[in-house]
Amino acid sequence: MDARLDREPLVSRFADSVREVARVSGFYAGGSIGSGDYHPGISDLDLVAVLSEPLTRTRRTALKAVHAAFDVPKLHCAYVPVAEADDPDRTHVTWAHEQMFRRPLSRISRAELHRFGVTVYGPAPASVFPPVSDAELAEGARAELRGYWTGALRHPRRWRTDLHVDLGLTTVSRADATIAEGRLITKREAIDRLPSLGVPVELAGEIRRRRAGETVTLTEDQVRDRAVLVRAIMRRELDRLLRVAKSGAPQGLSRWESPP
Repeated sequence: MDARLDREPLVSRFADSVREVARVSGFYAGGSIGSGDYHPGISDLDLVAVLSEPLTRTRRTALKAVHAAFDVPKLHCAYVPVAEADDPDRTHVTWAHEQMFRRPLSRISRAELHRFGVTVYGPAPASVFPPVSDAELAEGARAELRGYWTGALRHPRRWRTDLHVDLGLTTVSRADATIAEGRLITKREAIDRLPSLGVPVELAGEIRRRRAGETVTLTEDQVRDRAVLVRAIMRRELDRLLRVAKSGAPQGLSRWESPP
C-alpha cells in the first residue's frame, strides 16, 4: 500500500466500505494526501471513486448511509462512472460538505490524479482519465476565481471570517502558480509565497499558524482591519489574474474548495 495513506488510515477503510455498495472499480486520493501536505483533522480528504456502472437510486441511498456512518465532515468523494471519465464537463454524484449533489470532476482534480494521485485499488489514474493540458489547467484555476471568489467580494462581512481570509488568499496564490507556471502547489507552498503577492508577512504567519492547528485570537479592531485589507488584496489579484483571460477558452471547475 502507498505509504502516503499512512497519514490517514480512514481512506482505505472508506474505500473498502463503498466498493460493493457503489460498484467501485478504482479508488484514488488526490489533494493534500497525494501531494504530501496532509494535516489530519485540518486538511480535506479529496477522493475519487471510479464506478463500473452509474449509480442507481437504491445505491445512492446506500451510499449516503455509508457516509453518514463515517461522519467525517472533511471527506469529499466524487463518484465517476468509467464510461463518463473522459468528459471533464460531465456532472457526477459527489459527496462534499456533508451532502450529496452533482458537479464535474474538475480539470485540477484530474491533473492532480495524473501528477501525484494515490491509487488505493484499481488501475492507474492515467489509464482512466485523459491528460489535462497546461491551458486547460489554467482555465480551471480561472474558473474558480470567476465563480465563488468574485462573488464573495460583493459581501464585505464574509471577509471577517478566518475561513474566507485563509482559503481566499491561498486559492489566489495557488491559482497564480498554476496560471503562470502550470504548477499545482500545496497549501503550504501557497502560504509561503503570499508575501510575493503583497500579503503582509504577519498575516501570512497568522494563516500558517491556523493551518498548523493553533488558535489565533484577534481583537475586534484587528478583525475589521484585516477584512478590509484582505478584500482589497483579493480584488486586486483577481483583476490581475482574470484580465489576461477574456478569450472564451473552455471553462471548468477547480478542485480548490470554496466555503459551503
